[in-house]
Amino acid sequence: MKLNAVILADDSVECDIRELCILLREKTSRLLEQYQQAHANVNVDNKILSSHLITTNNLADNLSAINLKNFISFWYGHGEKDKFKIANDAIVTTTVNHYVFSNALIYTFSCFNGQELADVLIANKAIAFVGYNKEAQCPLGIDDITSEIAQTFIVSFMIEGKQVKEAVSDLKKAYDDAVYNEKIDAFRRGYFQTNREALVLKGDGDLTIRDFLI
Repeated sequence: MKLNAVILADDSVECDIRELCILLREKTSRLLEQYQQAHANVNVDNKILSSHLITTNNLADNLSAINLKNFISFWYGHGEKDKFKIANDAIVTTTVNHYVFSNALIYTFSCFNGQELADVLIANKAIAFVGYNKEAQCPLGIDDITSEIAQTFIVSFMIEGKQVKEAVSDLKKAYDDAVYNEKIDAFRRGYFQTNREALVLKGDGDLTIRDFLI
């Protein structure tokens, strides 16, 4: 069996959340490696598309070999309600490359993509989207905590084998725990409350990791 995964991460010098995106990319890759080690019968193909590898024009070519069957895509970068950007380039929009994520579970840490873009992706046969319909806040100076919370969804879904909707619930609980963690100052905790409220799931919430083994 095989599990296809694609990470889109903005590590460009233009990106003001570059360090967080790199951290999310690295932690996601380690979790994919952990899944591989625990499942010797599964070949995990992790395609990492960072800023120097990906453009609006070549994204479709990079995904054409895998998007005929179910796969998982992780997006780490800046977003708007109708676009996801890497190095200030609109890689995916409501009119460009929205179709190349057919058969994908898309998990994002990006602002606003849970609005119009998510709807268009689902309409074009993406099978599920998890992300934020408002700003995805990343409080200054605690990228390690922010990234750890964000990885909760992946741990629950991929490592623990829970349904997408259950993994989203676990992510919300991780935000709740951070909000009430007095070791984090109140100002930063407020950002995590904002993230929790902005978190959305669109598409099929009943999926499990088994649905992505091909």
